[in-house]
Amino acid sequence: MDTSADNTNLKSQYAAQINTDLERNSADHERLSSEITALQQQLLVLENNRALLLGMQQSLGDEAAAAVPENTDVSGSENGSSAARKSADRSPTRKPNKKTDAASGKRKGTESGGNRSKRMREASAPTLRDLIHGDLTQHGEPRSAAEVTATLTRALPDREIKATVVRSTLESLVAKGEAHRTKQQRSVLYSATAPDAAAGAAERSAASSS
Repeated sequence: MDTSADNTNLKSQYAAQINTDLERNSADHERLSSEITALQQQLLVLENNRALLLGMQQSLGDEAAAAVPENTDVSGSENGSSAARKSADRSPTRKPNKKTDAASGKRKGTESGGNRSKRMREASAPTLRDLIHGDLTQHGEPRSAAEVTATLTRALPDREIKATVVRSTLESLVAKGEAHRTKQQRSVLYSATAPDAAAGAAERSAASSS
């Protein structure tokens, strides 16, 4: 009888210890999962911010784009900087057009080369939609269309940015689930959505359209 009682007590102790270990394991698993999710979101924000800054510097000119440090961990940064360097290397060696004006005798081609460089910069510049979404992601807190317009105008003084276009683009982001729209008194504010929420909204939109 004593031996049977000892075995019962020993089994109870093992069971209690196992339950305690399982609870601790579950708590650690939940904590680490939350930390990993938070770090992934921070990494995504940093990548979006870098893409926005690279686009802004490229739109400011070849000299600003050439000063961007290379980072092979960020998607597309190496290709953007190498394209800017190739454009800068080709410019001095390019031969001007040798056709002359019969009246003045001046050579043509300088203006066309400048226009071509301008078109190359505009083609590599990010779209207004990307800039607006990057601005919302960078600031995090809700912002009005006027605040977004003012920020982009200061960052890109040579690019015409209209408040009406910014507002319509923000509404498009809201429609696709990439931004939230909230109202505070008479003001309409916008903020970027979480990556998981934006992906779910995009899938729902695609399913409804099909």
